[in-house]
Amino acid sequence: MKSKDRTPAFSGRALAVAALCTLSLSACSSSSDGKGLSYPAPDNMCGIPADKNILEKLLDDGDELKQDSGYFSLEEGQFCHMYVDGNDSVVSDADWQKRGYMLRDYFEFSELDKVRYFEGSKYASWNFGVATVIACPGVSEKGDVLVVTVNDLRWNERSQSLLEKLGPPYFDAYKKKLGCPS
Repeated sequence: MKSKDRTPAFSGRALAVAALCTLSLSACSSSSDGKGLSYPAPDNMCGIPADKNILEKLLDDGDELKQDSGYFSLEEGQFCHMYVDGNDSVVSDADWQKRGYMLRDYFEFSELDKVRYFEGSKYASWNFGVATVIACPGVSEKGDVLVVTVNDLRWNERSQSLLEKLGPPYFDAYKKKLGCPS
């Protein structure tokens, strides 16, 4: 038996079907392809100012955007889900911690790869998210330090750099809206 003479496992038709499936999946990607969104990009995330141009690049394309901040107040640790056609696209989350909690503590038990600290380790980013820790004593009964994250759930190779631009001003606006002492 000569294995060199065997017919390949994939026929031309199978390869064409595989190529068509790949093209179909590529068409479902986010708006990072430069075509823009089918809905107006917001200038906030659940009432907290955020860079509209960056959100436009992070949010998925679709017909309808809905923002949901759930039933928690900012003082309780509000999250913000940005849904495109019912699917999570960009999410901000806040979680109160005890005094002394540091940004590096957030990653202590995480399995995130290639966490990058920037601006003097005030912020950290990874391929699909950005985070900071905000000292905010006396504002919430749940803690004195707030960990705020923003995640691009359908991330791509540009997400991390976009989140690094979106994060710092968004986190500052979050701190201001929450009324944290300076």
